Amino acid sequence: MLGGMRLDIDSLRTFKTVVELGGITRAAQKLNLTQSAVSHKLARLEERIGRPLLIKGSGGLGPTADGRNLLSYADRLVSLHDEAAEHFRSSDLAGQVRLGSTEDATGKKFAAVLGRFKRLHPQVSLSIKVGQSLMLQHWLKSGEVDLAILQTFEDEMEDGDQELWREDLCWVQGEDHPILPEQSIPFVSFDQNCFYRQAAQRRLAEQGRSLNVILECPSSEGVRAGVRHGLGIALLGRRNLAPGIVEIHGDLPRFSPVVHVLRGRNETPSRLEKGLIEAVVAEMCDIK
Repeated sequence: MLGGMRLDIDSLRTFKTVVELGGITRAAQKLNLTQSAVSHKLARLEERIGRPLLIKGSGGLGPTADGRNLLSYADRLVSLHDEAAEHFRSSDLAGQVRLGSTEDATGKKFAAVLGRFKRLHPQVSLSIKVGQSLMLQHWLKSGEVDLAILQTFEDEMEDGDQELWREDLCWVQGEDHPILPEQSIPFVSFDQNCFYRQAAQRRLAEQGRSLNVILECPSSEGVRAGVRHGLGIALLGRRNLAPGIVEIHGDLPRFSPVVHVLRGRNETPSRLEKGLIEAVVAEMCDIK
């Protein structure tokens, strides 16, 4: 009977994490549980619901139709539970913290994390600026932001960087407008401080080649549109591939994975900054 059904928060949190990370192993690591404990919680949840919630696919474990319905409730219930628990811990965090971020990071989850942090710590003044990674580095050095989510290569990470997630870089072109890369590469770029553009220029110079920037656009959608319509090729993170855009396989230089990190301005972050760092890392580490 529905009236006798009880859904515990721990099982819902486990289910939510497995869906987000696509597998039991990664979910167990994030939740600091054994794989058998995660499997047990999922089995107990499915038993209480009376329907299968997960199905194995090419990308790992994903939700069934019933699982997707439950996920929308799990998101809200887990968030409300954690918010209520934090509220009654009587937060005394106060002050101002300025956060910078790349456009890539400012998705639905990012906004939810910051919104929740602000509600839990009402005495905190939080502001966010969005920019390219190289500009974010400048803002950190000049003191315009206290913390920043930015991109860097693994061998350029700094002491204190908190790794959030990684992704591969790939050269892309319009599916209907193939371009043969020659000595000078027609390129669609973000602005002149574009992290990808500067990396491409360095690596192409090693081959005796150059970039001919055809389009500069500050937004990911604008860059994708330029590529899709054949203005030039671009260098993008693989998760930014979209219909009408395909990867180029050829003699263009390849790159090590890009690491998205949370970097602080101060060698020793303040208590307030530590609180925000912990909130962001807990929710956004290994984001897809």
